Amino acid sequence: MNLKQFSLQARLTLLLLGTMLVYGLIAGYASYKSALNEADEIFDAQLAQFAQNLIVISAYTDGDADHEQIEPMLPGVHKYQQKLVFQVWNTDSIDPRLLLRSNNISHMTFAQIPGEGYSNGDWQGEHWRYYRQRDVQRGFDVLVGQNDQARNEMAQEVAWHNIVPVLLGLPLLGIFSILAIRFSLRPLFELTASLLQLSPLRLQPLTLQDVPKEIAPVIQALNNLLNRISKAMENERRFTADASHELRTPLAALQAQVQAAQLSGNEIERKECLSKAVLGAERMNHLIGQLLTLSRLDELSTPMSRQLVNLSKITQECCAELGENALSKNIDISFFQDNDFSLSGYEDMLHILLRNLLDNAIRYTPSGGRVEVRLLVTENHQVELEISDSGKGVADGQLALLGQRFNRINNNVAEGVGLGLSIVQRIVEIHHAEITFSRAPVLGGLSVNVFFSLQ
Repeated sequence: MNLKQFSLQARLTLLLLGTMLVYGLIAGYASYKSALNEADEIFDAQLAQFAQNLIVISAYTDGDADHEQIEPMLPGVHKYQQKLVFQVWNTDSIDPRLLLRSNNISHMTFAQIPGEGYSNGDWQGEHWRYYRQRDVQRGFDVLVGQNDQARNEMAQEVAWHNIVPVLLGLPLLGIFSILAIRFSLRPLFELTASLLQLSPLRLQPLTLQDVPKEIAPVIQALNNLLNRISKAMENERRFTADASHELRTPLAALQAQVQAAQLSGNEIERKECLSKAVLGAERMNHLIGQLLTLSRLDELSTPMSRQLVNLSKITQECCAELGENALSKNIDISFFQDNDFSLSGYEDMLHILLRNLLDNAIRYTPSGGRVEVRLLVTENHQVELEISDSGKGVADGQLALLGQRFNRINNNVAEGVGLGLSIVQRIVEIHHAEITFSRAPVLGGLSVNVFFSLQ
C-alpha cells in the first residue's frame, strides 16, 4: 500500500505511531536486558555479602567438629526472598572441618567445592550460582550458592515490572499523539473550509486567526493568487463590456454601408458606400488592437524582469515609423535630447507608449502644424519625455479627464477610440513613472510629460 494515497493526517499518524512502536520495542528490550543484568549484579552482591557475614559468624563458634550448625527451616517473609545454601569449613588443619552448613547441601564434600570467586555448576540435578571466599588469617573457607532457576525467575519478574509502564504507556502516547496531530492540523481544516466558501463572484482574501508561521506563507500566496484571479476576471468582464459597447456602433455602421452598397444601382454610390465600409473596418481593426493591448497590460500584475533600455533609440524609431503619417498631413516632427538616455524598463511597452503619444499628437494636429519631442534630465535626476503639438489642445477643465477609457475629447477634430492615453497611463504605472497633461507653452496645443526614474 502506497503511503502517498493517505491523507496528511493519516501519514503523520502512521509514521509517528510506527516510530513510537519501534522505539518502544527497542527501549523495552534494552530496559529488560538492563534489568536482568542489574538483578544479576544485585544477587551476586548478596552472595558476597552473605559469605562475608558467615565468616564473621563462624569466628564466634566453638569450633566443635562433632557438632555442625544446621540452618533452621524458617518460612519466607517476602516474595523475593530466596533460600541460599552455604558451607563453612575450618582450614587450620590438614583435613578441613565443616563448621556450618545449610540443611539442603549436606552431601557436598570439601573436594567438590567449586573454585574461589563466582562460578556456575550443577548439583543434584539443578543449576546453581556459587560464590566461594577464603579467609586465610582466620582459617575459614565459605561457599554460598543460589538456585539459578529461581534466581532467573526473580530477575525476569523484576525486569518485566520495569518494562510494563513502557508498554502500557505506548497506547496512551499514541492516543495523545493522534489528538496532538489533529489539533495541530486544525488551521489546515479551517483553511479548507474557507476555500470551500469562495465562489468565482466572491474571491475575498482569506482571514484566519492565530495562523502558524508555517501556514502563513501559504495563506499569503493564496491571497495573492486570489487577488490576481479577481483582477483577471474583472479585466475580462471589463474587456467584454468595453468590446461589446464599442463594437456595436461601428458594426452597425459597417452593416448599413454594405447593405446600402448592395441595394444601390448607382456605381458611384456603391463605391462610396464600400469606401466608407472599408474605413469602418479599419476603425474596428484599430479598436480591437487597442482593446487587446490594454487587456494584456491590465493582466500584467507581475511583469517580467526589467532590462536596460535605450529610450533615445526607441524615441527615434517611433518618430521614423510615424513619419509617413506626419508627412501626409505636412506636419513637421522635431526631436531634441540632451544626451543618450538609458533606463530600466520594458522595451516593447515603451515602444507602445511612444507610438500612442505620437499618434495622438499627429491625429489632433492640423495640417501644416508641428510636433516636438524632447528628452532631458530634470533637477530631480529624472528623465523627462515631453511630446507637445500645435493642435487645438484641451481645455483646462478637461485635462483631468484625459486617460479615461473611451473618453474622446475633440472627437470632431480626429477619429479615435479613446484608449490610447489609457494604454499610456497603464504603461506609466508599470514603470512607476509619472505623467502630466498641460497646454504647450510654445506650440499652444497639448503637452504630455512623462517622468522616468534613472534608478
